[in-house]
Amino acid sequence: MESRVDRGAPGGDLDERQESIRRSRFPPRDGKAWTLRRVKSGLRLPPALVLTVLLAGCRWVVDTTVNPDGSGLLRTAVVYSSEELTAFASAPGNAGRSICDAHRRDAPSGTTFLEEEHTGETSCIVERRFAELKDLAELYRGINGVTVKRLAFQLGRLTFDVEVEHSSGEEDGASDEWRLTLPGLAEEHNADRTEGRTLVWEIAPGAREELHAVSWVGLDMGTLGPAGSLILLGIIGLAGLGIVAVIVLRRRQGSPAGEEEP
Repeated sequence: MESRVDRGAPGGDLDERQESIRRSRFPPRDGKAWTLRRVKSGLRLPPALVLTVLLAGCRWVVDTTVNPDGSGLLRTAVVYSSEELTAFASAPGNAGRSICDAHRRDAPSGTTFLEEEHTGETSCIVERRFAELKDLAELYRGINGVTVKRLAFQLGRLTFDVEVEHSSGEEDGASDEWRLTLPGLAEEHNADRTEGRTLVWEIAPGAREELHAVSWVGLDMGTLGPAGSLILLGIIGLAGLGIVAVIVLRRRQGSPAGEEEP
């Protein structure tokens, strides 16, 4: 597998034909950053996940890895087949250019862009790191067709409930792929398959899927969740009241007969 990495570095200029396609499909908003959408399904992406799809037959892959503290890495890729690569290379003006040039040019600062080649396919990948689960949820919410129902720690468990709709009207189009690697032990999930610790869902064109997984991470301050934190505060409060009661009782027992506590 070959991989080329760019950290927010723009590539060469696009030819006029590609630029015309970009502007007709992705008009600028008030002169600011592009609001991009997936050509096949109308999928819009936030600036952090810019992916310009110029060919209709490619497939889309979302790969999320979550660490025990809720941080992690989100990789969003457009994957082109060998046939699409051949068609791109044979088009006038594309000699010496990569099919990922448009994606590389749009990769914003703070992200990592990679171009990977393996098994006859080329993947144009934008990587985005997130510090906690609410940041990941915000990234997901920026994608059309994705609804975050629950993405949180609770009493040592991480619950992942996300609804994904593949809104392409092409029944014979490629399926999207969602990949998820959770920390700890996966207790339940409805993935189509597993690859080691990674859960994999295939979203067929026109389908709406409920992605569900629960993983036992272990109890600590970061995985208690709101309810767990309230329970812990309640326990601490009760323990504090108990200590005060014991101190008062001992002082009363130690006071001389007939002498009252002030």
